[in-house]
Amino acid sequence: MMTCEEVRVALGAHALGALDPDEALEVDNHLATCEECGAELLDLEGVAAFLGKVSERDVELVSSPPRQVLDRLLNARARRSRRGRLLLAVAASAAAVAVGGAVWTAARPPSGGQATSVTAQGPMADASAAQGTAPPAAESSEAASAFAADGNEKAMTKMNAEPSPSGSATTGREFSRENGGYRATVSAFPGANGTELSVGLSGVPVGTTCRLVVVGASGRRDLTQSWTVTRETVRDKSVFRRQTDLPMSDIIRFDLVDGSGKLLVRVPVRDGK
Repeated sequence: MMTCEEVRVALGAHALGALDPDEALEVDNHLATCEECGAELLDLEGVAAFLGKVSERDVELVSSPPRQVLDRLLNARARRSRRGRLLLAVAASAAAVAVGGAVWTAARPPSGGQATSVTAQGPMADASAAQGTAPPAAESSEAASAFAADGNEKAMTKMNAEPSPSGSATTGREFSRENGGYRATVSAFPGANGTELSVGLSGVPVGTTCRLVVVGASGRRDLTQSWTVTRETVRDKSVFRRQTDLPMSDIIRFDLVDGSGKLLVRVPVRDGK
């Protein structure tokens, strides 16, 4: 009996009629009982019909395009490369000018009365030195350093305070269920295009291929991307992040299945489902 993954690998050849009769019969038997694989075959049949319209001349053009087409593509690529190098040089020059201006502004002594006190000679300058007054240039440098340190501190505080893309814990929900030593914990967070999911496992043997099936109230089953349990994921207690188009309010349960489609753990979202 072929698994869903094996059937989907062979669907392309089956749609083109390139499978052996025995293998084609086995694929047909699986398609008779699996709606997901049948839907994928319908998509591929449209591609097969499109390929039937391709002529031998079209194939020759793809395998050996005209020389003028290749020359035009190469010339366009060369122009883009030259334009990219020019823009990079302009950006580097602008950055150097900006840095130089900032350094000059920080090191320049203040204008007005403070500058006069720096250049003054005689008793007034000696009095300033005797009272331990720091030169204005030093004060400006210290102020610039303090401002930079304060800005860095504020930037770090803001960065730490901002939530991560998956940090919607305030509106998320967590569901957990155990079955025969297998335990699955699913955290669901409303997203812009559906629902963000985080799946944690325990008790599942190393080498097991897993997939989370999201079931909606209307009976729709959304298959997420599969993953394989490894020694590293077990040791690190890894969480697998997935996404579904179904809104969180429409989800009634999560089914954790293995690579053959066998149910490992059923995690209900609503009571009685």
